[in-house]
Amino acid sequence: MNFYLFGCGLFYLAFINCTAIFLFNLDKERAVLKEWRISESTLLAVAFFGGWPGAKYGQRKFRHKTRKQPFATQLNAVAVFQVLLILTLLIPDVRRQVSEFVAQLQMPTETSKPTRMPVRFGPGS
Repeated sequence: MNFYLFGCGLFYLAFINCTAIFLFNLDKERAVLKEWRISESTLLAVAFFGGWPGAKYGQRKFRHKTRKQPFATQLNAVAVFQVLLILTLLIPDVRRQVSEFVAQLQMPTETSKPTRMPVRFGPGS
């Protein structure tokens, strides 16, 4: 493995995660002071580009946006997506299982015929 690329990757991950922690702290401070806030899309973008561990840490450490929906769900979805992506890329067996699962989702089976909904007889029945 090229150690230069590995070092650059580690530096990038450290930088993006520190940035996520900083942004969550800054947004919390601005929320308390009722000042101009950092947009949720910016926070989610930083998390999406590799800063989700720092974002989750900042969310817990500063108790910020823990109950805010759908933001909390979206941040968790970013984390799950990236963990699955890493597992898929790094572990060949998982990659095969995921591709088989996706193939099953795309091919309908004989038993998956649509069912008829009952006919309703007028309003409110």
